[in-house]
Amino acid sequence: MPLSAVIYTSLDAFSSLRDVVRKSAEGLAIKPYTFSFAHKLETGAIRVRATELAQGVLMPVVREMVKKGEATLASSADREVREAAYEELIEDGNRTRRVATIRFASPTIVEVQGEGVPFPVIHAIFTRYREIWSAFSPIPLNPATEAMEHVHMIDFKISCAAAGPLHTGAEGWVTLEMERGRTEQEIALFNTLVDFAFYCGTGARTDEGLGQTRRMEGRHSVLRGRNDAPSSTCEYL
Repeated sequence: MPLSAVIYTSLDAFSSLRDVVRKSAEGLAIKPYTFSFAHKLETGAIRVRATELAQGVLMPVVREMVKKGEATLASSADREVREAAYEELIEDGNRTRRVATIRFASPTIVEVQGEGVPFPVIHAIFTRYREIWSAFSPIPLNPATEAMEHVHMIDFKISCAAAGPLHTGAEGWVTLEMERGRTEQEIALFNTLVDFAFYCGTGARTDEGLGQTRRMEGRHSVLRGRNDAPSSTCEYL
């Protein structure tokens, strides 16, 4: 079950958490979890968003940290705390909404033919969403892969952002549209994958803070969304 949690902890405890989870997923081509960058708060603590794509990979370790007093979990009042079974994501996929705007809230690097590209190449990002879904979901996605070839970018605002030493990623938003005349099943698949991106992230190194992805509701959210992160400093660990 895809799950998104917000953790308040220390830099040292977070480093230990990442090491433990990384070791448990060693050898896997697709990581069953993501982490945001660590946002340092005025109190000295950090805020981290973490997602779990396969049950039992991340949250048992986090809950043990909470028991030891090393971390605190945000409540469900935090809009980034949520969970949804794979079946729910399929059932809730809107069957008529052909347009979606997604925001890349941290630097995003998309792999195209083995090369990292600092721009959201649409075919590549949807192919990756499907690969991650297939790796962890017990429920297959039925429509053919070709359905996503009918999704096009109709508007965007992207800027380059540092993605660690010697790397550049894309930050900003893109508005996507599925062509008219597509079936309800294809439109539902489009929306299911856009919603899934909240959990799996976009592109490479999502376990290191890159590729944090959000669906945006309405164009007015573009401006508002720039300031929705806590007042903080990002830490590259």
